[in-house]
Amino acid sequence: MWAPKLIPRLPMITSYKRPLLRTYGSQAIDTDTSPWNGATVKQASNESGINITEKALKQLKYIAERDNDPHQLLRVMVDSGGCHGFQNKMELTTTTDEDDFVFEKDGVRVVVDGVSLQYLRGSNVDFVEELIGSTFQVVDNPNAKHSCGCNISFDIDLDMITQN
Repeated sequence: MWAPKLIPRLPMITSYKRPLLRTYGSQAIDTDTSPWNGATVKQASNESGINITEKALKQLKYIAERDNDPHQLLRVMVDSGGCHGFQNKMELTTTTDEDDFVFEKDGVRVVVDGVSLQYLRGSNVDFVEELIGSTFQVVDNPNAKHSCGCNISFDIDLDMITQN
């Protein structure tokens, strides 16, 4: 008798040893001279833009230690698509651009471009562990009107965006 096979959900982010396979920014971070290449640096909190939860802090510290790369950043982007119109994408990177915002907390850094920040302002970056996989996710987004079950796709509340 034929039975459907369950396909496990792949994690949203995979860490690679340097050099990274995909690079979003235009300039690599040079820690000796200008580490942020013109990006705005803020302390991570909901008030400043993006907060990083304790579980995400712990996992990002683990990844940086495992990869022996203390300069890694988690890049969070909003892209069109998904079942609700917008979707969150994440990757590890060592690059920033001038229009980026770097949010720091306890030595961990999350970077968001200026366009994506308007959709994510006030959100939390979390590390979620489930039976089907473990992923970094954007949770508690005050700008999202609805989101899908996997918490990756969302539609925006235009009233919230215009208030920010």
